[in-house]
Amino acid sequence: MRSQSYFVRNELADPTAAYSLHGDSWLAAIFGRPVWRVDVKGGGDGLSALKIAGSVFAYAKCEASRVDEVVALSNFGFRVVDTGLTLGGTVSAGSWSRSVSVGQAVRYANLRDRDTVCDIASRAFNFSRFHLDPQIPTGMADRIKASWARNYFSGERGDGMVVAESNSRVVGFLQLLWGQEDTLIIDLIGVAPESQGRGLGRAMICYAAVNGTGDHRRPIKILVGTQAANIPSIRLYESLGFRTRSAKYVLHYHGEDPICKV
Repeated sequence: MRSQSYFVRNELADPTAAYSLHGDSWLAAIFGRPVWRVDVKGGGDGLSALKIAGSVFAYAKCEASRVDEVVALSNFGFRVVDTGLTLGGTVSAGSWSRSVSVGQAVRYANLRDRDTVCDIASRAFNFSRFHLDPQIPTGMADRIKASWARNYFSGERGDGMVVAESNSRVVGFLQLLWGQEDTLIIDLIGVAPESQGRGLGRAMICYAAVNGTGDHRRPIKILVGTQAANIPSIRLYESLGFRTRSAKYVLHYHGEDPICKV
């Protein structure tokens, strides 16, 4: 009985003791410092290494219902920067033919599109968790998205990519992953700021819903993650028939030497 009460007191003293850290080498290369992903209740050694490291960045995601985990991480020094939403649904084949306007075209990406797609990725985002974090410079957040898209062309991330053209010029892209049970995941979608609001995002999603990634597989459903702050994206997905499946708080930790001091 004494050992049980001792365990409870220690859990209350350090609610993050059971969390585990996993290195993120890709983000570390961009930030120029160690980056860790935190698994909540991951059965690891806790978060003490973050305090020792000093110049470090870490991130965690907690189910929206687990406010206790958010409080525990906040007490350690994490801060909520985003509420991530996952939406899912199906898109009918007829939606594709209705989604393309005169002067627009949608096709699969090729290597010649790389530089244009990376440029779009560096300019298209305002609501990612990196852009919403006031301690991450906007230029760095833009580079993260550009690197994310570039990873598709180097074969490091993504099972397919669709691009949208307006007057024969690439102005949008849709990076795709295959999940379980023929689920197609929208990994990253961006449209150049000067071409937004013209239905190009809808056209790319409908194209992928009908054609998949070009390997003869057809998706049964589509999943996508976005931010609660990104109202235009939420409206787009809801208009396609997607519905919210889950919500998670996203928390960032900047250690003793933040990337951008505010």
